[in-house]
Amino acid sequence: MEALTLHVAVAEDEKASRRKIVEYLQNYQNAGTVRFEISEFEDGEDLVNSYQPVYDIIFLDIEMPKLDGMKAAEYIRQKDEHVILVFITNVARYAVKGYEVQALDYILKPVSYESFSAKLDRVVKMAARREEKSIVINTGSDLRKVPVSHILYVEVLRHQVVYHLEEGEVVLRGSLKDAEDLLNGCGFEKCNSCYLVNLRHVRGIRDGNALVGSDELQISRARKKPFLQALTAYIASV
Repeated sequence: MEALTLHVAVAEDEKASRRKIVEYLQNYQNAGTVRFEISEFEDGEDLVNSYQPVYDIIFLDIEMPKLDGMKAAEYIRQKDEHVILVFITNVARYAVKGYEVQALDYILKPVSYESFSAKLDRVVKMAARREEKSIVINTGSDLRKVPVSHILYVEVLRHQVVYHLEEGEVVLRGSLKDAEDLLNGCGFEKCNSCYLVNLRHVRGIRDGNALVGSDELQISRARKKPFLQALTAYIASV
């Protein structure tokens, strides 16, 4: 089985503590089917400067001199609703505030490998579930991680691709083929040359149109048979 790759950030101003977390992550990946791509930051300020939502997990020291972990987490949450946050702290009561930024857990210093790996089991399981169901969209100006389940359908308009999400739209330059490649194996099917549909959001078929969310998308004559076959297979599998 191919190892799952997770992108991890470690923000810790104490070099020895930061290196210990990185060492523990490396030890953990050697024993299982997960691989970590690790980025290190000496302060919360370094992490949030030009932050892009590309991480699966972030370990944040709460007490850092320039920008503490709690304030860094508040900033990160404004740009990234999905990343898993884990606080590192000397004092357990500080970590209680982590609930305000939807932190998953906290780790008390001094950190032992046994307690770290036990907590990491939970973190990795959650990250793995999210990783299997998310894609990263490059808009040209930034990167955005989007859960596949939030995508209703993808539309091509001239040289632009529009991702219609439950919470709005994301527009970027590209082709429908780009979206097909990105969403391959995720339960999407074209209903015509302009639309790539998330089959889980198809409410029904009416007058030759696919009912997707609040929209009606025309099913072309050429795509009718393969689209209905794919929809039938999807319904049978859930």
